[in-house]
Amino acid sequence: MATPSHSLIFLFLCLPAVLVKANILGDIYPCPCKCSQENETSLHMYLHQFPALPGVPNRNEYGVINSTEPIGFGQMYVHDWLLTTGTSANENVVGRLQGFHLQAGQTTTSWYMAHTMVFSDGSFAGSTIEVSGLLGVKPNGQWSITGGTGIFASAHGTIKFTNSQSSTATDDIRELDIHVFHTPEAVVSTPH
Repeated sequence: MATPSHSLIFLFLCLPAVLVKANILGDIYPCPCKCSQENETSLHMYLHQFPALPGVPNRNEYGVINSTEPIGFGQMYVHDWLLTTGTSANENVVGRLQGFHLQAGQTTTSWYMAHTMVFSDGSFAGSTIEVSGLLGVKPNGQWSITGGTGIFASAHGTIKFTNSQSSTATDDIRELDIHVFHTPEAVVSTPH
């Protein structure tokens, strides 16, 4: 036999489900969030690093901290690397990778990098992607996409890189496969 207190507990447990099913709370507690759909974009391009070495013309990096430690631990460079659609540095420049790289490994070559991919051409012009990760002695690896602006607002994803066989002593080329998820910026209209 159910007591009045058991009936009340049952009612309080079931009431929210009944109200939701009847959509009674819909007008009282409307969801104010109009969430945008996340987009997915894949890009393929080439990074051109003209190292800060003697005899390299058109260097696009500069050493700002020198180190006397073994393997250059603590050494730091700022860079403004080219991004192109092909293996030639003169071929359709679509942007730049601007930031720094720091020798963070004490016992192995391990460069920590943080940079902004700044697009200057095409439908992505003016947009950016924030990138960070490590570059070591292996010819390939992966960087994290941690943010972005413009078309790439709220970006996240990965960039897989591979050393290109087209690299030379004066142009270190990396092939980039970029996989980015992003949310378009909402256009807010104001009443006139």
